[in-house]
Amino acid sequence: MSITRTAACATLCFASLALAGPRKPSVLIVHAGEEPAHVTEVTGMLQSSGLFASVDAFDAHTDTPSIDLLTNYDAAMVWNFDTWLDRVSLGNTLAQYVDLGYGVVQTMFTTAGAIGSNLGGNWTSSYNGIGFGFGNVGSVATLGSVALPDHPVMNGVSVFGGSTLTPRPSNNSLTPGATIVASWSDSKPLVVAGPKVNRIDLGFYPPSTNSSTAGWTASGDGAKLMANALMATIRPKILLCVAIDKPFSDPNFTDVTNRLQASGYFSTISQFNAHNGTPSLELLKEYDAVLTWSTQSYHNSAAMGNVLADYVDEGYGVVVAGDTNTINSKSLGGRWSSDGYGLITPGAAYTTGTASMGTVWYNTHPIMNGVSSFSGGFYSFRPTSTVLPSHGFPVASWTDGKILVAASTKFPNRADLGFYPPSSVVLNSFWDGSTDGGKLMANTLLYTIRPFVGLLHSETDPADASALASRLMQLRRFSGVSVLTTLKTTTPLATSIRPFSSILLWGHDSFADSTTVGNRLADYVDAGGSVVEGVFSTTASVGTDNTRPRGRWISQGYDITPEGSTGATLGGQASLGPIVGPAHPVTTFVRRFTGGTTSFRQSNNPNFRGRRLLNWSDGKMLASLHSFRKRVDLDFWPVSSADNALGWISNTDGKTLMANALTFASAMKPCPGDLNGDGLVDDADFTLFVIYYNNLVDPRADFTGDGLTEDADFSEFVNSYDALVCP
Repeated sequence: MSITRTAACATLCFASLALAGPRKPSVLIVHAGEEPAHVTEVTGMLQSSGLFASVDAFDAHTDTPSIDLLTNYDAAMVWNFDTWLDRVSLGNTLAQYVDLGYGVVQTMFTTAGAIGSNLGGNWTSSYNGIGFGFGNVGSVATLGSVALPDHPVMNGVSVFGGSTLTPRPSNNSLTPGATIVASWSDSKPLVVAGPKVNRIDLGFYPPSTNSSTAGWTASGDGAKLMANALMATIRPKILLCVAIDKPFSDPNFTDVTNRLQASGYFSTISQFNAHNGTPSLELLKEYDAVLTWSTQSYHNSAAMGNVLADYVDEGYGVVVAGDTNTINSKSLGGRWSSDGYGLITPGAAYTTGTASMGTVWYNTHPIMNGVSSFSGGFYSFRPTSTVLPSHGFPVASWTDGKILVAASTKFPNRADLGFYPPSSVVLNSFWDGSTDGGKLMANTLLYTIRPFVGLLHSETDPADASALASRLMQLRRFSGVSVLTTLKTTTPLATSIRPFSSILLWGHDSFADSTTVGNRLADYVDAGGSVVEGVFSTTASVGTDNTRPRGRWISQGYDITPEGSTGATLGGQASLGPIVGPAHPVTTFVRRFTGGTTSFRQSNNPNFRGRRLLNWSDGKMLASLHSFRKRVDLDFWPVSSADNALGWISNTDGKTLMANALTFASAMKPCPGDLNGDGLVDDADFTLFVIYYNNLVDPRADFTGDGLTEDADFSEFVNSYDALVCP
């Protein structure tokens, strides 16, 4: 089955949106005659970040990469010490690569060096960030002023310095549209963003002093700068999987593609005709999300439903629209139908007649970002049903109450659109192309790729929570971050927490009603939501201490640190200690964390209802994982020193740790019985279970939430043991 690809024009993009979701990108290092040890070191550093599926290298001193080769990668990092084989041809190819929506990071000496080390041809000033000039070599420099501390390239960067040579640009000139992010201590540009959204320039030489005397000091954060820069240039890939009897050049395809391109959210937008064939799971996993609709029946409805259900199970996004949501004969079958992946229920026919956007149930939902109007046109094809499954909820409705947009508490990577995607550009009686249908489609796809996060707190100063929301959002890993009303005065309704993929919860002052908060959060987790908890909610130990949720949260074991097992909150400076789970998604690229002068944390080391992933330097728990619920604990105060002097040090990895935990928790599939965390429930876990069972009052194998490890927990363990492999 053929597939066609169209890439988004970078000049249309208004914001760089770094990749998120389960797909790890691949990157290519394009160098010129570098010593093998230098290339090996840099590729190894990037690979060890855990962010990339693959890191390959290409020597452009002896050959020039083709555009077909480059488009196998999400981004390229370019640097040269020797001359390019053909700087004009390379510049032409890389300019085309950027225009197709892929990312490019330039480093020394491509950003500054001898004449001829820069890219030529079509790689003009409109692609460069740092104005090219001679490189400066020969004096030590370090990290200087940071103009944009919340830029994703600077996330977790606190220490950086050059060697005795310290190659860097010799002038401060930037091209029009480029922005300085950080400077060297002598004010020369170190990190520059733009002028295109998928472009970053780094004003340093990539190898460290471990392999090159001209490198940056190996104890610094150069690897973070390079990995962050590459990730900041990469955007998600989308597949339009459409059952239609039209060629890919037909406006039914091109209109939707063009509107998604115009959002600037995506790089590649590809098309697959599902009327003629069924995509494999391997093909789907090359993309971050799928938008599917039908005007004809699917080639194999059951097979299509099965593969999309598998794709959702793997953590990827699926948006269903059009006749797939309205007409039974064109709907998805297989596991999609039988296992409840659908949201809008198809009927015998669709509803027609002029209609427009009616009630918006969640105005701050990221799907509604920038959507001010939507008119369905003369036909206004829409569902007949207003009923959603128990895990579904409406985001917006048509004026007649039919479902316009629906999402799911069970599947945070799922959403349905109750309209036909092509606009009046295709047929003047379709939805009005001057309204915001394109934004609805783009926003909905992005929502299925990136979690929507809610901050729930009892912060003494609400401005601290608002600042944290802004800083998390600037990481570009979430579709939205919203602050809920403070728990000091108000207990949120169940409907107000329902739309979030994950909630970051912490206490500072007492909750107005800690029991109701605990009950509602327990209901939220039961419905498929996830909660990441920070201090002081993780450290309170006495039943009258109301900075943590109570009610069912405690009595049925939603807490990771069981009630009464910790003492008072411990203070005193501490930092990142041993990484217990170095390969776990929560710990990915967490290299440096300092809690500041207070470093609030648990004062002892109780047994957890789960297992720890990170420790503080004094051995206290820093991050832990629940054994059978979508729950993560981060035992630090989420507010950073950038907003409160008592917070964790803002240029260390606290934001990465929170973002990792929230992203992981939203897609988490707990595996009761996997006590050692190896992904299996086998004899090694049984050996551990026996120890905890003999202790009885031991939460580590408490799969029922009553605080004991007993016969009821053994029954749960046996079920997982028989299945062997975790979901």
